[in-house]
Amino acid sequence: MQNAGKKALPYFEEEILSRGKAADRLFTFTARPFAQEQAMPTKSTNSLKETTPRHKGSPFSRSWAILIALLGFALYVNTLGHDYTVDDGTVMENNTIVKKGISAWPEIFSTRYRAGFWERKENMYRPLSLVMFAAEWQLAPGNPFPGHLMNVLLYVLTTLLVYRLCCRLMKGSQLVPALAALLFAAHPLHTEVVANIKSRDEILGMLFAVAALLALLRYHDRGKTLALVLSAGFFLAAMLSKENAITMLVVAPLTLYFFTPFSRRRSWSGVIVFAAVTGVYLAIRAGVLGGLGSETELQLVNNSLLAAESGLDRFATALGIMGRYMWLLVFPHPLVFDYSYSQIPVITLSHPQAFIPGLAIIALLVYAIRRLPSKEPLAWCVLFFAATLSLVSNFVFLIESTMAERFLYMPSLAFSLAAAILLDRLFRAGRTKTPFSSPGAVIRKAPGLAAVMAGLIVLYSVKSIGRNAHWKDNLTLLENDVKLSPESARIRYAYGSAILIEQALEEEDQVRKAGLLDKAIAQLEKGVSILDTYADAFNHLGIAYKEKGDFQRAVDNFEAARRSKSFNKPEFFVSLGISYGSLGQYGKAIAELEQAVRIDPESFDAWNNLGIYYTDNNQPVKAVEVLEKAHRLRPDNEKPLYNMGNAYARSGEYRTAIEKYNEALALDPGYEDALNNIGNSYAATKDYRNAIVYYQKVVTLNPGNRQALNNLGVTFSLTGDQASAQRYFQMVAALDGK
Repeated sequence: MQNAGKKALPYFEEEILSRGKAADRLFTFTARPFAQEQAMPTKSTNSLKETTPRHKGSPFSRSWAILIALLGFALYVNTLGHDYTVDDGTVMENNTIVKKGISAWPEIFSTRYRAGFWERKENMYRPLSLVMFAAEWQLAPGNPFPGHLMNVLLYVLTTLLVYRLCCRLMKGSQLVPALAALLFAAHPLHTEVVANIKSRDEILGMLFAVAALLALLRYHDRGKTLALVLSAGFFLAAMLSKENAITMLVVAPLTLYFFTPFSRRRSWSGVIVFAAVTGVYLAIRAGVLGGLGSETELQLVNNSLLAAESGLDRFATALGIMGRYMWLLVFPHPLVFDYSYSQIPVITLSHPQAFIPGLAIIALLVYAIRRLPSKEPLAWCVLFFAATLSLVSNFVFLIESTMAERFLYMPSLAFSLAAAILLDRLFRAGRTKTPFSSPGAVIRKAPGLAAVMAGLIVLYSVKSIGRNAHWKDNLTLLENDVKLSPESARIRYAYGSAILIEQALEEEDQVRKAGLLDKAIAQLEKGVSILDTYADAFNHLGIAYKEKGDFQRAVDNFEAARRSKSFNKPEFFVSLGISYGSLGQYGKAIAELEQAVRIDPESFDAWNNLGIYYTDNNQPVKAVEVLEKAHRLRPDNEKPLYNMGNAYARSGEYRTAIEKYNEALALDPGYEDALNNIGNSYAATKDYRNAIVYYQKVVTLNPGNRQALNNLGVTFSLTGDQASAQRYFQMVAALDGK
């Protein structure tokens, strides 16, 4: 992908404007009313001489391009050492298809976006980013560095294409395109897109969309058929990267209208080709997804607008979200990766957060429409922003998200260009006759503007670099953002689950583990208090309470999870079965574990625990039968052999029990419970001498094993050695005293 982009850059190189009549004909349209850098004619005229900028050469400047590229790279170099975070697991780290490497490419193109992560029928088809992820996994399995590096490099390339596009749109200015690209490169709203590997879809979608516009403009300017073919290819690639690139179907003709003289053949050719490519894309998408309609079941936890009681309230809340978007473009603080239920409350049209953005939107659209005849670039910015944000705005239809900063990635191009135009007008920098071909020229000729821009870039850069640090890993991001989005049930669930899975379940120190479990439970409990049907949060609460040893609460939470969602993974039923079994409800435990093995006959944990509870339920023959299945699945694991020993001991077959315990010891010579149970088996047959031998082996391995010490005391007492018995009982008492 990267190489293809680099090859495209020379193709878009602007030619010298003073090439004679053939070049002059490109600029015969009426000049647009924005502040030019050069002194423009005072008399109204359409002559070629007067509409061509006074400085010769392209607005594109290598000095500006180098600065833009360096800025883009420097701001995100601190992400290269980051781990996978949040949704990265769904498309890479835990995606079974992507982890097959490049051999999975055909499968990627023929399946849904996250088919390798879950069976859910989501309405997304984005193969290009997954193809890259598969190649990166092939190169460095489990290493996030290639993914982060590629995101940064593609972002730098995108900033250069944004600069190139702005140069083409604002032909009369060298300053405005440079300012726009610098603002775009530094904007903190882009941190989620670049720092989160999963957001490669956003980067590729915009990169190819901008390339498609540039190639289309090239075709219109030069009439080169190859440019039209490239434009079509880039447009298709953009849609195969992310669905919202389809908005170029509207943006492309708008761009031709605003920034080119009308040409019946070239203008209509571009529109027709884009429409044809859209048809091809929709056909591919329908073939993979099984139709154009959405099969995705929207969930309240993802989109708060589902809680609206009426269409008007839903519309008002969408207006409020649009106001938040516009505010974040101007003042990007604070930044949060999750705005789901119920961080953004449902509001009515009378709420200031709804009607103020509503008035602003109406004013902007009226301005854009009134400026259509004059082809005002600011009007294009308004329409570009509206078009590219429309599909994710929750105005056209509801999507799987209330709000997301990444949705502003493409629309922020319009904001950056509009801000640059307004700054140019404010400081009247365009009135100078000297071209702003380098940053030094701005400092010399427009020091006020240079100071303001430097201040903005510094503020944006500090915010971007600081925000990047939050994306270091899951726990860092979640710990920071839960404070900024405390009413989001999903972020509470995500944070609690990260503590549980990444820390508590990996902790061996029991005191620290208990503290981590309490911390995870606090977050998960808050999540279900916000949304009392949050099945996944209840499920993880059940796991946390099970690990904590509070099996009744574990069962309560597992059952609450099951009331809100149908679970089809064996792990759920294994955990619920263990919790029931630990409460002595063996019948229920067996029923849950049998469900687990029906779902997955290869589930070792299900068969092994099923054997335990068959034994506890006085069904030793059945226990041995299922434990044999567990042993065949994992012949290197000592647990089924040990549990078979228990089943044989329960039925009084102590000799066979001892054999099974010894088989377990062959796999794990330090297995204290197996040694202790051999002692118990000998004691049950009144072979106290051998019982004492095995109890003492346990104590040799672990002097603090209370069970073995107590057994020694009891056994010595049975043999009549009361002094030894008393000595071991005192050792047990000392341990209890501690």
